[in-house]
Amino acid sequence: MAKDDKEEQQDEGGGIPWMLIIGAVVLSLAAGASGAVFFLGNKTPPAPPPDLEAQAAAAAELREAEGEGFKERLYSLEPFVVNVTGDGYSRYLKVKVELEADTPELKTELDARLSQVRDAVIVLLSSKKLSDITDFEGKALLKQDIYERVNDILETGELNSVLFTEFVVQ
Repeated sequence: MAKDDKEEQQDEGGGIPWMLIIGAVVLSLAAGASGAVFFLGNKTPPAPPPDLEAQAAAAAELREAEGEGFKERLYSLEPFVVNVTGDGYSRYLKVKVELEADTPELKTELDARLSQVRDAVIVLLSSKKLSDITDFEGKALLKQDIYERVNDILETGELNSVLFTEFVVQ
């Protein structure tokens, strides 16, 4: 009788059912087959490599064309040398400024109003203290002030930016 009870317990769930094992094997084979079809069946020919020399030549032409347009809009002013007050005594500030016009035609007006532009910049520079212009923020504010003053003078166009090409304090 004890033997019959043990056999009944084994038949009722003592082991893993065969159907579950077979289902897991079939499922893993199906997953493997679909993965192989996906990776091996999606063979498109690679795209031909781009013509690197043609791309480099086109990029160089674009840079050159943009550079020419930029150079045509730059208006260089003679250097400014002014006194600035710093630590109780006067110091010298030498600044070379270039103005970027929005159109090449604006350079004609800048030529005609050169005395007004130089006067506005000299008055502005000489009103500054050394502590106002020594750090990055001070130089950025100075550029903004020059930009606004020169644009107030101009009638036919507007500046895009003010560039410092030389900035020396002695």
